Amino acid sequence: MLIAGLWVCAYSVHAQANVQFSAQARQSTPHGVVRRMRLFVGDNQVRVEYRHNELEVVEIYDMANQRVLLLVPKQKLYMQRALPPGEVINPMLAPRDNNPCAAIAQGQCEKLGSETLYGRSVSKWQVTVVAQGKTLRSLHWIDDQRLMSLRDAWPDGSVSELTLQDSAAREGRITERWERVTAHPDGKKEITKQWYDPELKIAVREERPGGFVREITHIRIAKQAAALFQVPAGYRLVENNAPQHE
Repeated sequence: MLIAGLWVCAYSVHAQANVQFSAQARQSTPHGVVRRMRLFVGDNQVRVEYRHNELEVVEIYDMANQRVLLLVPKQKLYMQRALPPGEVINPMLAPRDNNPCAAIAQGQCEKLGSETLYGRSVSKWQVTVVAQGKTLRSLHWIDDQRLMSLRDAWPDGSVSELTLQDSAAREGRITERWERVTAHPDGKKEITKQWYDPELKIAVREERPGGFVREITHIRIAKQAAALFQVPAGYRLVENNAPQHE
């Protein structure tokens, strides 16, 4: 298994040309654990650099060629594996359309119509997934401009609502502050806050329930060198297992 990167999680990946940039990333937990890394976002490609047990590691998510690479510079070795469509998704790349099935493997999506929600134009979708012999259906209202889900009605009865709060400046960049409230059938509520960058078309900061925070900072918009997303000469291909320390 490849080492999981900080930002590689449940967001969709598409082939649309995206804004290219470099940045620093940070994730912190309520227990004071902080992870840091460097990001390089190219044309439908993402490079992540970080340290794992004092070992420098590079992950390259090459969505254009549907593959992921793991490089270990000290040992000059690398691993690779193919990415079946929809298996690995990366929030550093902006979505192209409002179809939620772009991020749901094995899901079937049906557009039910267009509506207005919270004063914004949205597309209403029904998602059907078969899991452990059960057919599960959920409803999603996707913002036509931001391509984010503003309302989700889940099979267990939970409902999530995402609303725009205001604008906020972060490191000289104008962002939109959004808040998601998820109400569970037992009456419990969870609140997630996120700061959306309209130019990058991604969230650049997220505060999750329990005190988990992740963000990207020091954003520098520029075309990224193609070599960042390639295996350097002289590297040896090994089986897809965790690298051994010297």
